[in-house]
Amino acid sequence: MALSEFEKKRQENIQRNKELLQKLNLDSLSNNISKEIERSSPSPQPTTKKRKLVTKKEPKEKNIPTRRSSRLRGIQLENENPEEFEKQREENEAKEREKRELETLKRTKLFGDFKLIDLITDKQKGGMLFENKIRPQMKAKAEGEEIETDEKMLEKENEVLKLIQSLGNKYSAGDFYEQITKNEKLASNQDKDVESKRKEFSSKKIYSKFDPLDIKLTHNRITSIVFHPSTTERIVAAGDTNGNLGIWIPDSSDEDNPTISILKPHGGNISKLLTPPNQLQKIFSSSYDGSIRSLDLNKLSSEEVFSLNDSSLGGISDINIVRENPNLLYMTTLDGLFYNYDMRTKPSGRNKTLLRLADKKIGGFAINPNNWYQIATASLDRTMRLWDLRNISKSEYSEYEDQKSPHMYGNFTSKLSVSCVDWNINNHIVCNGYADYIDLFNFNDSNPEITKWNDKYMPGNVKNKNQKDDNVITLPDNLVPFNRIKHNCQSGRWVSIIKSKWQENPADGVQKFIIANMSRKMDIYDEKGNILAHLTNGLGAVPAVCTLHPTQNWAVGGSASGKIYLIE
Repeated sequence: MALSEFEKKRQENIQRNKELLQKLNLDSLSNNISKEIERSSPSPQPTTKKRKLVTKKEPKEKNIPTRRSSRLRGIQLENENPEEFEKQREENEAKEREKRELETLKRTKLFGDFKLIDLITDKQKGGMLFENKIRPQMKAKAEGEEIETDEKMLEKENEVLKLIQSLGNKYSAGDFYEQITKNEKLASNQDKDVESKRKEFSSKKIYSKFDPLDIKLTHNRITSIVFHPSTTERIVAAGDTNGNLGIWIPDSSDEDNPTISILKPHGGNISKLLTPPNQLQKIFSSSYDGSIRSLDLNKLSSEEVFSLNDSSLGGISDINIVRENPNLLYMTTLDGLFYNYDMRTKPSGRNKTLLRLADKKIGGFAINPNNWYQIATASLDRTMRLWDLRNISKSEYSEYEDQKSPHMYGNFTSKLSVSCVDWNINNHIVCNGYADYIDLFNFNDSNPEITKWNDKYMPGNVKNKNQKDDNVITLPDNLVPFNRIKHNCQSGRWVSIIKSKWQENPADGVQKFIIANMSRKMDIYDEKGNILAHLTNGLGAVPAVCTLHPTQNWAVGGSASGKIYLIE
């Protein structure tokens, strides 16, 4: 077979290179280099690992003479100094006896009261650091003696105990859902309706059509959420810190991606979303930018409903619509003000009728579903207050001058700020705040009932007779919760404020409210404070802003990343 011109040329180049290498004597040099590399390179490791056996070296013993004199051991002979010898012998016997007694005490149980700092153990050895102190103290207590405790010992351990004490506030009653339900069964005092609801909620599952990580309803942290009353074509809307409003249709036929639209109707935090009972095609939104807008789902339009024309009044913190008259829109501001607006009229001169309900931010308010003129407010000033809008007069409880306020029925003071308040149709109020409690009030059991309070009803301790300084404001503190539920509300900076919310019109007739749990759960309670559900399935973040469907037992919660979790 004849070679091509290209192959001939290649063979010539190969031959020429060989001759050149032979002349330069590079072949032997290359072989030497290869051998040197082979010698210096480590041998390849076997594919299977071998266990490395390490022999444990025994500690070397000191060469101690087999016999040591009593003098070297520090023992005096009896015949050298009998008195000293006897004294030393008694001391040694006393020490041995005390040691045996302490060892015996270690194996007995503690009784009496102690501070935790006294019961700290050694992290390395395991024994009590204050063993020599606690056990004799316990013995002395049993014998009726009093021993003072040294408060200056182990400051570092005391700091750890303070940390443990602070952690005691970072739990919620819902975290012990299994124990609570189990104990109620053992005590045979479980309500049949409560048991039925617990079984129903235990069967609920997270929306499975899409991965929850793919259902991102807003661009930023969710601050408000609403579940549309529709039960066939469900709609969930959520607002975030930047004024974005996302709308999600869970029952859409789109099989590839969630049906989500994200709008931006506001320039600031969206504080509240609601659907008017007489206009179900609309979603109202309020914002810290001082405006209230209406989103029409049929016309696909956004209209301005209300706007504060004075920026010094702060943004709008909450809105609600009166059940008896859906044209009446109530609102509160970040500056503690309240306004009643009739949407059938033009909002001219509206800022002149603002009422002072608090000197600090009002986080939320609620209207009594049975009486349009009664409202409850939750404020940063650590109070939850009840008001009667029929009687307006000069404010008695404001530090601002020339302020007008409605008539105050009463006041509840918390240790820390109250974040929210909500009122159900059975005259039960739920509120919670940073004091880590959910407080429940039942005004049907009070005397007189709140439904019978008139505009002249005054709390019994409005005026303090012993108060001499007229500039000091004395608030009544006559509202007392009938139940307090432990709940961790320390959401921090990056998680939205946790707020409790009643179900509006439960189809099953069971009044219940929902609240987010900082352990990435949603807790549901009835109006008596019985826990009905501890929803845990598939929640990848804290659903800080959550709500129930107005009629059905479906729950939805939004996270700091804009994700939505639907439990159905």
